[in-house]
Amino acid sequence: MNKLNDLQAVELDILKEFARVAKREDLTWFSMFGTLLGAVRHNGFIPWDDDIDIALPRKEYERLRLSQHWFSEPYFLQTPQNDPYAAPHFIRLRRSDTAVLVNFPNGYTRGGHMGAYIDILPLDDMPNGDVAKDVQDTVLKMQKQMYASAALDECEGAEISEGKEYFCYGAGGISGQYDFLAERYERFCSKYSNQLYYAIPVLGGEYGKRVYDKKWFSESMEMDFEDLKIPVPVGYKETLIASYPGGLYEPDLKDRTPKHGKSTIIDVSRPYTHYVRRYTDMLNGIEDKKIYIFGAGDSLRIWMERYSKDLHVVCAFDNRKDAWGSYAYGVPIHSPLELPGLMDENSRLIIASVYHKEIAKQLEQMNIKEYFFFIDGLRYCFC
Repeated sequence: MNKLNDLQAVELDILKEFARVAKREDLTWFSMFGTLLGAVRHNGFIPWDDDIDIALPRKEYERLRLSQHWFSEPYFLQTPQNDPYAAPHFIRLRRSDTAVLVNFPNGYTRGGHMGAYIDILPLDDMPNGDVAKDVQDTVLKMQKQMYASAALDECEGAEISEGKEYFCYGAGGISGQYDFLAERYERFCSKYSNQLYYAIPVLGGEYGKRVYDKKWFSESMEMDFEDLKIPVPVGYKETLIASYPGGLYEPDLKDRTPKHGKSTIIDVSRPYTHYVRRYTDMLNGIEDKKIYIFGAGDSLRIWMERYSKDLHVVCAFDNRKDAWGSYAYGVPIHSPLELPGLMDENSRLIIASVYHKEIAKQLEQMNIKEYFFFIDGLRYCFC
């Protein structure tokens, strides 16, 4: 058995919960990709791997997709239909008391549920590999349109940024149509039936183009995965060869890297909302606060135009020394060195700058922990 890192331990817990429910509901499922290879080669996680992939035939997948009530907190069954902010491409079972934030914030949506997860994929009937590639090409466009439509629904016309508008309409986004698009997406992915092969066109890259002989999945057998037994396809060898046509060798040490890169925030001790609130709750309870804005550029102008009415904006801060003592958009500009002496429980500090990540690090170094972000493109409301 491998010595699990913290994220692997949480993912194993999620897999156990899925396996418990799947047994109760008599669901047919299989381990796939790195999880299948880990079971065969390591009797558990590939040591440098940090995700879990399982797959269900489409009929079983649909039963699961429509049964969010099978799971209760802290487990959340995220589907393309029930979490438009995330606009996921397939089902993920997540744990709400953890955080795995990938590519956040991106300026388009709030990101939806971002707890640690396992991937749950649909095995769709497919005639052959050429058709699988054509289906995948269309599916990827549909995924982008769904995401663009969800992003439009998050913003009212006056709040949408130029960059977001360009992306959303360029991707075919349609306001108010996400639910229709998400259901159409499932119908298109499952358009074939009674074929000889399976494919997973919801995936990008090479994985979504490959086909698998359905005979390999006609039965399952159990293998050890850490302290759990999981089902693998009876044709697991053929499935692995089809999944990894370049070979099943172990990569060089320098290439043994986890899926989640350094830009991903991983915290299994705190919920994702701990991080997300800084990006979504900027205006919550702000009415009686002394407001300080970090940033004196165009983001300050946008913030003042949208939100400053009837609020008490004291001043803004900027790292440019030549700006100190001047005004920007009617707001006096001060040195950030003054911040520690100004912040108290009646203050609200908001970062409004394209350099928000760098400024956040600066504030942490100043031992200032309570701050919020304004990202042009996200929707904010007074709550």
